[in-house]
Amino acid sequence: MFKKLKMPSITIAKKLPIVVVSAALLVGAGVGFVSYQVSQSTVNSLTQQRLSTIASIRAETLTDLLAKMSNDLVKSASDPNVVSNATELRKTWEQASKGVSGADASNPTTYLQEGFIDNNPHGEDERHLANTAKQFTNYDFAHSRIHPELSTQAVNAGYKDILMLSPDGVVVYTVFKKRDFATQIESGTALDEILKKAEAAEAGEVVFTDFAPYVHYGNTPASFMGTKIVDDKGAYVGVLVFGVPYQSIAQFVSLKKGLGETGETLLIGADKLLRVDSSHTEENDAFVTSLDTTAIDKALEGESAQSITVDAHGDRVHVEAVPVEFAGVKWAMVASQEMSELFQPVVEMRNMMLIVGAIMLAIAVAGGLFFTRTVTVPISRLTKTMRALADGDLDVEVRGTQGKDELGEMARAVEVFRENGIKVEQMTEAEKEASASRAAERQNMMRELQSAFGDVVDAAVDGDFSRRVQAEFPDQELNTLAEGVNRLVETVDRGITETGKVLSALADANLTVRMEGEYKGAFDQLKTDTNRVNSKLSDVIGQLRSTSRALKVATSEILAGANDLSSRTNEQAATINQTSMTMNELSKTVLENAKEASDASANAEQVRVTAEQGGEVMRQANEAMERITSSSNQISNIIGMIDDIAFQTNLLALNASVEAARAGEAGKGFAVVAVEVRRLAQSAANASADVKKLIEQSVSEVEDGSKLVKEAASNLETMLEAARSNNAIMVSIADKSKAQATSIEQITTSVSQMDDMTQRNAALVEETNAAIEQTEAQASELDAIVDVFVTDSNAEAAKPAASAPATQATGIKGLQQKVVSAAKSYLTRGNAAVKQEEVMDTQEDDDWKEF
Repeated sequence: MFKKLKMPSITIAKKLPIVVVSAALLVGAGVGFVSYQVSQSTVNSLTQQRLSTIASIRAETLTDLLAKMSNDLVKSASDPNVVSNATELRKTWEQASKGVSGADASNPTTYLQEGFIDNNPHGEDERHLANTAKQFTNYDFAHSRIHPELSTQAVNAGYKDILMLSPDGVVVYTVFKKRDFATQIESGTALDEILKKAEAAEAGEVVFTDFAPYVHYGNTPASFMGTKIVDDKGAYVGVLVFGVPYQSIAQFVSLKKGLGETGETLLIGADKLLRVDSSHTEENDAFVTSLDTTAIDKALEGESAQSITVDAHGDRVHVEAVPVEFAGVKWAMVASQEMSELFQPVVEMRNMMLIVGAIMLAIAVAGGLFFTRTVTVPISRLTKTMRALADGDLDVEVRGTQGKDELGEMARAVEVFRENGIKVEQMTEAEKEASASRAAERQNMMRELQSAFGDVVDAAVDGDFSRRVQAEFPDQELNTLAEGVNRLVETVDRGITETGKVLSALADANLTVRMEGEYKGAFDQLKTDTNRVNSKLSDVIGQLRSTSRALKVATSEILAGANDLSSRTNEQAATINQTSMTMNELSKTVLENAKEASDASANAEQVRVTAEQGGEVMRQANEAMERITSSSNQISNIIGMIDDIAFQTNLLALNASVEAARAGEAGKGFAVVAVEVRRLAQSAANASADVKKLIEQSVSEVEDGSKLVKEAASNLETMLEAARSNNAIMVSIADKSKAQATSIEQITTSVSQMDDMTQRNAALVEETNAAIEQTEAQASELDAIVDVFVTDSNAEAAKPAASAPATQATGIKGLQQKVVSAAKSYLTRGNAAVKQEEVMDTQEDDDWKEF
């Protein structure tokens, strides 16, 4: 049914080396192929894990950054200062140029841009330093109330800009005063999209636009996020917008740490266009170059994926894509690296395996050739000797008879044949006749010998070394030859079988199997070399196992420390973030206190001025009272003079009455006049007394009033001194509050910078953790690869090696078949004399010669 395979007709001197070298090549190729496949699979798995981890970390960091900005945006939009000024900025924007000579009242854009941009005393990059345009309009005052806080926030946080949009689409405020400031928003622009989305959104909800070239930023990429500004009555009064810092995000995405020379991370939009520039091209690829793979399609659908594509240079690239989404905008964070660099460790391992394999193959070939030479050279020498004997040359020297192995036995048997041939030549005719009879018997024995040897040789040709020569011959030499052949077959069988077990175990990565049999000569050397190879490989694998496990332990400790550092860094970041928010609140409080202290100082100054004015009035009143007192004193003096005049007049009237009485009738008229004068003088004296009494009372009251005025003036002076002291204290408090506000603002800036650096450190720690986890995984994979080999140190834990596979058994049987075929070819040549005796029965003298 099956045809028997026959070996090519070549000598054993060629077959045996070919078999040994082929076996070594087969084992080496098998072990190398399996190791290469395992290494390639391991590197591929680690590559996917590493690239996926990097892409995931950068995607999470980008999302966290945008989430932090959105929280800051919502908080700023609810600031009472922002809310209160949103409506006023829109109203004063429209009124900005009204009443200005030479200005178009219907075009406030030109007027405001001329003041804040064209005539700004600061450079283009420092326009935010101007709080007003010094146009002395209501817009200037509204702008100065909101600008310091928002400009500080934009500079500290690194925002591209902070803008305020009115509900009817006017950019009423920006921090950095680009040409979109004070303009009507154009339809279809990013700000128009923000305005429409914010109008449809709820209060506190953040809307967002994807990165796209923006004309007012010189067509550089820009992205905006915004939220509604709602007053205390719930009315929609505007939209607060933050410009996303594109350069910072692009630099973060383009970091090449952990990506080798050909690796990079990219941000891909829903239109498949790059959002950042690729480092592998000289041109700017942002919004120009597209990257379309199945992995990116799945990532944009919300699923992480990987694929292999070809880049612009024709190189195969491995791509890992992770979905990124924020406020309805979807991206794909892509980490890629060329396949040639990814599999560089596999190539290096393959080259190392080829070098080690070549060295081991050279050792095996050298050992095999040495072994085969120790077998084939004596056999070839015996073949030549036997051929010479067959040709009748009985003087030929039989070499190797002193050997103690099977070849020595064969040489001694040939020596017996030679001596028998010499004896045959020396036999007499009678002996020749007896010899003829013995020759017939010998011929029969030779047939039996050929039959017995033929079975053993045929079995050996078929790779079965279990057969032995069973015939018992009356000739002791033939029995000795049969025993020699049996020992030869047994020795070859034991040597090849044990060598095959060692090679089979080596192919199964079991390095504990050794050749244990007792051998001599070439087989002993083969045993020594084979066991040395296994011992050397066991030492190498043991060192690799120790190194890999030490690496795994060290990596685990580093990972534990890195995880601890990551945890503490995250806690520190949270603490600094909370501190930053607290410092912002404290800064606002101190600024409010400074403002209230300034107002109090102004009020105290007003009180001081009023008190000084009151003191001056009281001083003037006191002087007036003194003048009144002086006038009253003068009036009293005058009244005294009037009393004297009245007294003198009364006296004169009395004298006149006396004289009139003396005059009689002639003096009656004069007497009447004198009486009336007297009565008037009396009335004047009474009135003067009354006036004097009133004047004295008035003087007394004026003195009391003067005392009160002096006391009030003294109290006012005391109040004035207290007001002056309070004013000085309030001025000092205001100055110190301003200094505190400045210091706290500086501290807030430092804390914000610390917060930013801590966030970056946290991201770096996460990347470090990912790299350490990859290193630990690689150490585990290396440990698993090394554990495939069974050495003396782990032989008890290893499972016993199964019997050799059928294919390998076939290879060893093939080696046995080649050895048996070679032995059969030599034995067949040794039987040439028997075949010649069948043809030349009458030539008795030549029988032994032919044999």
